[in-house]
Amino acid sequence: MATLTKITKFRRKLRRKKMGVARKAAANKNGTTPAFDIHSPEAVANAPKEQLKGK
Repeated sequence: MATLTKITKFRRKLRRKKMGVARKAAANKNGTTPAFDIHSPEAVANAPKEQLKGK
């Protein structure tokens, strides 16, 4: 059987290894930038007239 010291060291190592795994997986899945509307009514109203000619 392993000593209590070895078990403790293994558990601490495992805990450090697993830190942030859930957060990183969620960031990879959903991204880190919040979603925003590119063509919102406010953005269209504030756009220069030259920019709206092509639309």
